[in-house]
Amino acid sequence: MVRFERVSRSFAARKGSAAVFALDDLSLEIPRGEIFGVIGRSGAGKSTLLRLINGLERPTGGRVVVDGIEVNALSESELRPVRRSIGMVFQHFNLLSSRTVFENVALPLEVAGIGDAEIRDRVEPLLDLVGLADKRNRYPAELSGGQKQRVGIARALATRPKILLGDEVTSALDPETTASILALLADINQRLGVTIVLITHEMSVIKEICHRVAVLEAGKLIETGRAFEVLTQPRHATTASFVRGVTGVELPADLARRLSDQPSPGSQAVLRITFTGSHATAPVVSRLTTILGIDINILAGRIDTIGGEPFGALLVSVPGDEATRLAVVSAVERLNLQGEVIGYVA
Repeated sequence: MVRFERVSRSFAARKGSAAVFALDDLSLEIPRGEIFGVIGRSGAGKSTLLRLINGLERPTGGRVVVDGIEVNALSESELRPVRRSIGMVFQHFNLLSSRTVFENVALPLEVAGIGDAEIRDRVEPLLDLVGLADKRNRYPAELSGGQKQRVGIARALATRPKILLGDEVTSALDPETTASILALLADINQRLGVTIVLITHEMSVIKEICHRVAVLEAGKLIETGRAFEVLTQPRHATTASFVRGVTGVELPADLARRLSDQPSPGSQAVLRITFTGSHATAPVVSRLTTILGIDINILAGRIDTIGGEPFGALLVSVPGDEATRLAVVSAVERLNLQGEVIGYVA
């Protein structure tokens, strides 16, 4: 559906300095009908990637192909119908304060020269879809942040796009509103089959609704794949730092202060055990206790879902002598789980 083939986007630097690359030799494929997340810190190239999809920016190298059309090879007039097939939702809503909810959603249809009757036939179902039918005659100043974003989503869908681009669509919202907007986007994806591309700096957004994810750093693609696999088995240090906050389990503060890299006589080894899929709800501790015949102390744990698939993490302590420690790790692996010793506590 969307394909980047060795795409670079550079900007001229000060005299005597090398060009600055917002994207550097990036190759990426976004499948049709999926929710695809792009995550990275500020300056990673996320916004540039999004703007290349709808032709608001042109690559300095490589090809951007959308639905079989090489976007960067089109003239401005040739780009117009392509852009109508690509909706855009903004971080700060970009609503016109002098127009009602209905009129804001209708705006792209008016610009396209569509008649009043067809505009009404398109806009009213969209207001129902985003839950704002009762707000059709309200103005943006009368709406909450979440309601404004719902207007923005309805407006982006007005031209019946094949692709919906989201530019940090939840970063200006509180957690509860964020959850409702993400649920709405997931519903839209399922009902309408629209491909959704979200750029974000929040891994929680990726965890909640994305099927696949790409991780950018300094304009380069450092990791990509199914969201579940990237979040549960990150291969790059930058990805791991993003993931830690949404899939990790923290030690209680008093234990964290006493954690040491090396064992001491009588110390306990602290293990992190991670489990996925059908293993996420298995009685892991009781099985290990039965297999090994030792006491296992649970320190912390969580069970969550990533893209609808269960994922769990558990911190436990066991006797810290080498023989017991190796036996526990071996037993964890025999149960098809992942286990690692993260330190020792007296």
